[in-house]
Amino acid sequence: MDTEVEVLRERLQRAGLGIKDALAVLDIALDVDLAESEGGEHRGLPSIFRDLDQWMDQTVRGAHIERFRPCEGKGPFHVFELYTETGETLGYLNMLYLRKPLPCYYLVYVEVLPPFRGRGLGTLILREFKRFVERKRAVGLLDNIIPPEEPTYDIYRKLGWRSIEEVGISEPPGGVFNYMVYLPRELKRADTSLRLQKLLFNLSKKRPVIDMHDNEAMVRRTIEEFRSTYRILEMLHDQETAASEPSPLIRYLFTRWVVKLMAFRRRIAELLGYTGGESLEQLRISEAVRNLPILPHSLWGDASPCRIWGEEELIRRLPSSLKEEPTRWIERLPFYRRPYLRSWLERRRDPVVEDLRISDLLELGFDPTRLREISLEGEDYVFERISPRFQSLNERKREVLPRLSAGARQRSFCFARLAANPPLVFLRDRGNVYILRRRVEGIHYQEALDQLRSEPALREWNRSVGIDRILQQTIGEVRGWIREDPEGASLDLQGEITYFVPWDLESNRPRLHVDPSGAYFDRIWVA
Repeated sequence: MDTEVEVLRERLQRAGLGIKDALAVLDIALDVDLAESEGGEHRGLPSIFRDLDQWMDQTVRGAHIERFRPCEGKGPFHVFELYTETGETLGYLNMLYLRKPLPCYYLVYVEVLPPFRGRGLGTLILREFKRFVERKRAVGLLDNIIPPEEPTYDIYRKLGWRSIEEVGISEPPGGVFNYMVYLPRELKRADTSLRLQKLLFNLSKKRPVIDMHDNEAMVRRTIEEFRSTYRILEMLHDQETAASEPSPLIRYLFTRWVVKLMAFRRRIAELLGYTGGESLEQLRISEAVRNLPILPHSLWGDASPCRIWGEEELIRRLPSSLKEEPTRWIERLPFYRRPYLRSWLERRRDPVVEDLRISDLLELGFDPTRLREISLEGEDYVFERISPRFQSLNERKREVLPRLSAGARQRSFCFARLAANPPLVFLRDRGNVYILRRRVEGIHYQEALDQLRSEPALREWNRSVGIDRILQQTIGEVRGWIREDPEGASLDLQGEITYFVPWDLESNRPRLHVDPSGAYFDRIWVA
């Protein structure tokens, strides 16, 4: 790390920020998981982390819990919040009160902010919840998704939580066997099992409403976190008023913040029951920030030399100049011209896309610099810049995806064959991670659906043939097969696999086969 990041450290100290705000900025600046540590020390991180563990330990020791009912006491939802001595929130517990057929507090959600996990705060919240239900003489209930081999599972067991089979319920409603229950001494009577069974049945009918409420609460908290981090970054930006040009570090911080914001926007669009009650439009971004030139990749990193690993034959084919300066070399490659980018350029009527600003990212809704095209000895590839925290996930994909496609060799999905497009080469340099994979004649599944439903040239064709329906049915069959595949399930990759469908990028049309039996795609790529 060079002096730019040391300047950030000094500014954070000078601003007198609390630890939560400081960690939010560090999370953006370094793009690492601040919760990962070994022996109390953050490995491979720069001097900006001096005394960080001591600061975090002091914060944890001074934490306390308060309970309140949101919406001025209306409704059955209750919340525990874990505060520092200075009023910063470190964790949450959301619960729902159910009165019949017996008093019960259903534990909807427990979260400790990532940097503070593994320091006993989760146990502290659960102990307070246990004392609370004992005072109320009510049942504690949770829908446990933690496997028994995880350390967190033992925390619940030691606090007195039991599986519902252990309290005499052998056939839960809907066949759901992963509920856990806490029974205070006063309720350990013979008729509790029957009443608890009725409670689970009532709860199964309320689950959609519970999930919708929890989604709204999560969105509200996250928007406030974005707002808080933006205020800090704007303050750091204002400290540069004497400079004629914004520093690379400030440009990088705001670019990372906007990219995270856009990723969150895409995520909440798919939430169950989310209606936009808490809109991202309430986040006001100043014109000065909108006009900042973007800097989407790190220029700093640690002092270690760049690393390149993966398919040896392909590594040998990489230019020697790329291996010497991967970040600078890759970031000069042309953008991958996906349909989203092409349509934006047509509206803009300007072929130049290299000097993008924050306002351009907000208008695009994604970061076009993340994907770069390269040709090696007549074959086309794509470099993708990923967050370092997703490196291990993509390394697992490199092993698993070819096995998945091989396992599907003897079957088809709505006439489509399954093919893999795994990462082939990894490069790590200056705090950036790049993966190289083959360029396929296809686009992301969600982008294909958006094009079919929004592009004027495709809408009528889609209405007459039902291409989006064919596509959804095909992907649905693939997802169903992967869920049942023991290899994929053991590595828990189902939610992380992306799907690409055949597409003519030049004409922006799906590569669809039509014959007397109907219309179909000939293949689907998993990546």
